[in-house]
Amino acid sequence: MKKSLLASSLALLAIGILPATANQRAAMLIGSSDIESIENFQEYAAARHFATAHPDGVIIAPGETSKISADNIDCIWIHIDRLNIGMGNLPAEFSDAATVAALKAFVADGGSLLLTKQATQLLSRIDRIDAAFDPHIYADGDGGKGTDVWTVNAQIGYWFVNDKDNPEGLDPSQYYDHRDHDIYVGLETNYDFPMETFAMEGTGNGTEMWREDHNCMWDLNSYAYTAEGKNTVEKFENGNNAVVLGTWGHVQDHAVAGIVEFKPAADGQGTIIANGLAACEWSPREGVNAFHSNLEKLTDNAITYLANKRSGVTAVTGDMAGSDAPAEYFTLQGIAVSADTLTPGIYIIRQGAKTSKTVVR
Repeated sequence: MKKSLLASSLALLAIGILPATANQRAAMLIGSSDIESIENFQEYAAARHFATAHPDGVIIAPGETSKISADNIDCIWIHIDRLNIGMGNLPAEFSDAATVAALKAFVADGGSLLLTKQATQLLSRIDRIDAAFDPHIYADGDGGKGTDVWTVNAQIGYWFVNDKDNPEGLDPSQYYDHRDHDIYVGLETNYDFPMETFAMEGTGNGTEMWREDHNCMWDLNSYAYTAEGKNTVEKFENGNNAVVLGTWGHVQDHAVAGIVEFKPAADGQGTIIANGLAACEWSPREGVNAFHSNLEKLTDNAITYLANKRSGVTAVTGDMAGSDAPAEYFTLQGIAVSADTLTPGIYIIRQGAKTSKTVVR
């Protein structure tokens, strides 16, 4: 399903449930003196998008650590996507002692981070996680051509509610559905797998395109856990104060974490979203990515979500009165729909002055 974010905003305003406005101060840390001098074509494409989507955003060049301040910025995006640098070998411009110290202080002061691709390895550098929980699924080679569509699955442990693949009646409480998380709002859905996923990369028409297989994410079966939990997802989350928001599109079990939200480690600290999925590639070498708009929306949604965490924007306005009033349903475009005719998707429920989101499957 395709949704226009602008149309959604206007529609939500019309029915009185648009989030409160705030001065969302976003920045991007890049690996060169300015965007046009970035030599890496993947990082260049990401930075060009940031400049377009956030014309008032701040570009932070290497060495400009004074700009990394929660006094002036709510969220910083760091995107590292290099060929053949090896796991753990982050470029110096992103990982020198001064930059790491500034990022650590930024998060401690309440600033939020969006870390994508190889930048997910910064989590342990800034002491947000123990190095024992660094990403273990890593690739930085050339990749190759393929015809399939790479997607993100936000339904973690889908086997536990999929009757076809769950003949032994596994515990449905071990299924975690994050499709209604703010980072996924407005994304086009894909049905190549048993569960609904979000398409990220592919031509969509069966023709080939080149994809670099640059994952930098978590193999949840590879860690020695001390935290309690019913499965590896819960143990990872409980041990790292985190929520696994997405995995590889084809994965139905608890094996892989591709997008993770790391909650504040202490009161007053910032939130971090780490996205290490190869599917989130900004500039394919060959072929046209039919789902590039999904990557843009996922990234922009994450920046807005993180900036709102810092700015204190809430998703619902108005008082909470009227809980006995009839429930009214609206699409994200603000179109009123009958509760009896809802099709799969995300809907806004208004009940008196109270509003909320719901996902229909």
